[in-house]
Amino acid sequence: MGGGPPAPGYIDALTGEGISLALAGAAHLVRCVRADRPQDYEQAWHRASRRYRLLTEGLLRARSHPRLAPHIVPLARRLPAVFSHLVNQLA
Repeated sequence: MGGGPPAPGYIDALTGEGISLALAGAAHLVRCVRADRPQDYEQAWHRASRRYRLLTEGLLRARSHPRLAPHIVPLARRLPAVFSHLVNQLA
């Protein structure tokens, strides 16, 4: 599997982060090509997408865990500022 930007919404279509990740990936690609170092792109992409991957994959893991899944929405409802902060980290 390649390291470049995936299709928009590949894990989470809620925040529109696919667009911001695609733009960030394009900017890194341009920098790497201009520096004549295209081999650096994959590492740059992984750094740029690390926070997104950690937050989204963490939420998806919690969602797939039978004991945690039923508590996600009620917790977000009780702590809307925390939920908004996490979504804004992805956007």
